[in-house]
Amino acid sequence: MARYRFRDVRRFGPVQVATYTDRHGREAHTAACTAPGCGWSGDYLDRAAAELAATAHRCSPR
Repeated sequence: MARYRFRDVRRFGPVQVATYTDRHGREAHTAACTAPGCGWSGDYLDRAAAELAATAHRCSPR
């Protein structure tokens, strides 16, 4: 199991965006919603895309 070290973590409402190095040694970015019951997340190759997805995300937790 891979262990990722997240850096440059920023918060956009309930969504956190972070940068990490993937298992192939490439820099990748992730956006994940921290609202209870939401479960939305996504991985992106570009930081701007991750931040855009974070700002455009609308929660509908159950």
